[in-house]
Amino acid sequence: MAAGSGGMSWPRPRRLLLALMVANVVAYVAELILIRANLGVVEALMLTPADVFEAGRIWQPFTYLWLHDPEQPTHLLFNMLWLYLFGSQLEPWWGERRFLTGYLLFGLGGGVLTLLVALLSRVSPFDALLGSFWIRPHLGASGAVMGVLIGWGMAFSKKEMNFFLLGRMTGRTFVAVVVAVELLMALSLSSVSSTSHFGGMITAFIVCGGWWKPARWSTAFRRRRLLKEKARLEAELSTLHTDPRGGPPPNTDASPGSKPGPRPDGGGGPGRWPNNEDGGASGSGSRGGHNDWN
Repeated sequence: MAAGSGGMSWPRPRRLLLALMVANVVAYVAELILIRANLGVVEALMLTPADVFEAGRIWQPFTYLWLHDPEQPTHLLFNMLWLYLFGSQLEPWWGERRFLTGYLLFGLGGGVLTLLVALLSRVSPFDALLGSFWIRPHLGASGAVMGVLIGWGMAFSKKEMNFFLLGRMTGRTFVAVVVAVELLMALSLSSVSSTSHFGGMITAFIVCGGWWKPARWSTAFRRRRLLKEKARLEAELSTLHTDPRGGPPPNTDASPGSKPGPRPDGGGGPGRWPNNEDGGASGSGSRGGHNDWN
């Protein structure tokens, strides 16, 4: 896959991408050993909706993406090939931290959508359509890899590339082709976990399309909390500034011609609370001064 020219380029993977690929290979080797040892560990790590909801194995939506089909090593091979081809261009653009966060989020999104579809399989008429989906195991990094592919297509949407036998097309067009192929696979009788694929792709659309804004949500939450605190403090101040008997506030001489009395802090001047009902203003050093909440 090359940009600009008709040839093919194989960029060198960066540190994080290489670490992810090595981790997947090591996990696959460990998976094969554990299966031969017949310890039941792999079954506890792959994503089976019934295990999550009935046995409380809540870690499975994350651990499943580190496993691959033990009978088909090509499952791992093609996932790593796609991850390398698109991740090698996307990681320098996103940076290591964002790329790793995206990879894990896309994989988790694939697991979450799988669980949601599994819940539908328990309800009529979806139970007839989905069959044994509730007890079917899911495994593979395909959800995370498909999310990386969508992220690449959105980052380089107008960049024209040479896609092997598919010819030259923009990133946006290639993403549309991939989505169409995934829809056909979902309708077919293939054993591929289309829910994890679509979960990763949908998560990528949300994250890369600008709809995922946790920082803005956190700021809005803190602002609402501060506004509630401001209202509470203002209510407390209003009760302090009002005499319960209905008269003037304490330490205030209400007679028009009276001389100024001592200040509560020992200084001269009128003895009044800051921001009281008759419009008196306090100095900037008064203890009861009003705070502006920005």
